[in-house]
Amino acid sequence: MKKVLVLPLIVLLLPVSVIDKRTSYVAVVPIADEPEVAASQSLTEFKSAIEIRGQSLADQGVLIETLDQPRSVAEHNADVTFNPASVMKLATSFVALAKLGPDYRYRTNFRAGGTIDWNTHTLVGDLIVQGGSNPIFASLDADEVALQLSKLGITRVTGDLRIAGPFYYFARGYHSNLSPETSAGKLRTALQRSGIRIEGATGFGVSEGPLLLSHYSDPLESILLFQNAHSSNAIAEVVGASIGGPRAIQDYLVEKVGLGETDLFVGRASGLDFNRITPRATLRVLRALIQLLADHSLRPEDVMPVAGIDSGTLHGRLAREDVRGGVVAKTGTLVSLDNGVSTLVGIAYTKAKGPLLFAVFDSGGNVNAYRHLQDQFIEQMIAESGGAVAVSRREDALADVVRHSIVQVLWKPGDQSAETATE
Repeated sequence: MKKVLVLPLIVLLLPVSVIDKRTSYVAVVPIADEPEVAASQSLTEFKSAIEIRGQSLADQGVLIETLDQPRSVAEHNADVTFNPASVMKLATSFVALAKLGPDYRYRTNFRAGGTIDWNTHTLVGDLIVQGGSNPIFASLDADEVALQLSKLGITRVTGDLRIAGPFYYFARGYHSNLSPETSAGKLRTALQRSGIRIEGATGFGVSEGPLLLSHYSDPLESILLFQNAHSSNAIAEVVGASIGGPRAIQDYLVEKVGLGETDLFVGRASGLDFNRITPRATLRVLRALIQLLADHSLRPEDVMPVAGIDSGTLHGRLAREDVRGGVVAKTGTLVSLDNGVSTLVGIAYTKAKGPLLFAVFDSGGNVNAYRHLQDQFIEQMIAESGGAVAVSRREDALADVVRHSIVQVLWKPGDQSAETATE
């Protein structure tokens, strides 16, 4: 009789393999409700508020950990994969920084596809643009290039504007990348507006001819701060492509951070469309990012926005005076997938427990309502931890519109051979 009673109990206690329909991956989860690691009143009330709204707790994931001597403070579905939306940009940021370095600048070369008549300030031939995947080349950069071409002695191009390699023209307000044709057209318009008359067509081809000048983007660190604060899909897609694309990002996280193959799926570097990651894997990526930044004497707020202070998606969030400036985070929003997705991942600086890492993944509901509940949850969690400690800055780091790009002129007026303009 005892054997008959014990066997069902053992079966009930064993985990079962179930298919997570959102990922098509096999995930191991217990049959019974997941026990809480710690009795967190803030998490209890957060879950209760979600249930009151009629949303399923199965569609929500939470993990809160201490940064120093890592330990879990509270968790719910921490090992279930969810759609991270734009939180995926943190993974893209980490891999880009690891591969390129925070001081890396994307380079765009301008070449002479012909000869230069210095007497008439004319390039007899094509002006060739050798793209280097700069994700933020825009009107100010085109103006500076035009100015330097004019100083060099070129104000007229008899041939074509020819684009070679990955060139993107960034414009605010675009939710995805501009096409190569649109990018080329915008560059042509900007150059002509700044005094460079181009008489030929706009086309594409190989890069050839002596180097006139090189344009270097702002440092990657600055690009990523803008990307993450404004959640720019256009920038993230180009940054992702420059480091090998979604598969390269996923492979790096698996090989270098040690994430399991079933912990994540990177479909897009920006977080658009179908992506998956667990809350626990997300915080491992965040830890790796924090450590990498520290290795370069940088802090999380150097590439992530400060809630309630910096321009962008977090400007109006967690802005209550007692928490304002105490949270550095990244938002994520998708309304077209998983019946509505809202995510929030970052660091809360508290008096009693020190920095707390948090990942809050909500799906299957109204994103605006989820944002409100997330803010309440983080605010209460901070209160439970002795209150907030403001990070280093209290002013908007993105209010400065001054660009920090560089233009290097490599051809001296009067030179005619390619050998005189070396890279």
